[in-house]
Amino acid sequence: MIKFLIRTRPKPQQRHRSRGRFQYDPSSKDKKDCLLQAKEYAPKLPTLRNIDLELTFCYKRPRSHYRSKNKKLILKEDAGFYKSSRSDLDNLVKFVADSLQGVFYKDDAQIVSLNANKVWGSEDYVYVKIDSLRKKS
Repeated sequence: MIKFLIRTRPKPQQRHRSRGRFQYDPSSKDKKDCLLQAKEYAPKLPTLRNIDLELTFCYKRPRSHYRSKNKKLILKEDAGFYKSSRSDLDNLVKFVADSLQGVFYKDDAQIVSLNANKVWGSEDYVYVKIDSLRKKS
C-alpha cells in the first residue's frame, strides 16, 4: 500500500486539442509536475496487479465560508464539507490516473476499484492511496 499527498491545487484532465493532423494533450506539463511530486513514493517497478485507488481532492475554502468574530475567522455553519461545484470528479480522477501511469502501475486499466471525493479543507492537495489487490485463489 502506498499513500502520499500531492501538494497542489487539484487539476482536471483537459480535452486533447488538435492542430491540423496533430493532437496534443494540454495537461501534459501539469501531469509531469504532479508525477514529480509523487515520484519519491514510487516503487522500483510499476505493479502488474489490479489496483484499488483512493483519491481525495481537497480545495482550500474560500473566504466566503468564514465569518469573523473579534478578528478571528470562524467557519459558517452552512459551509459544506463536500465540494459540489466545478471541476468534474471524473476529469480530476483521469488526470491523476494518467499522471501516475507507467510509474506506479503499468496501465490505468489495472484500476478495478476506485473511491474518490472532492472536499473543502484548509489547503489545496490531492491525497492518493494505491493498494495492489491480491489475486483470488
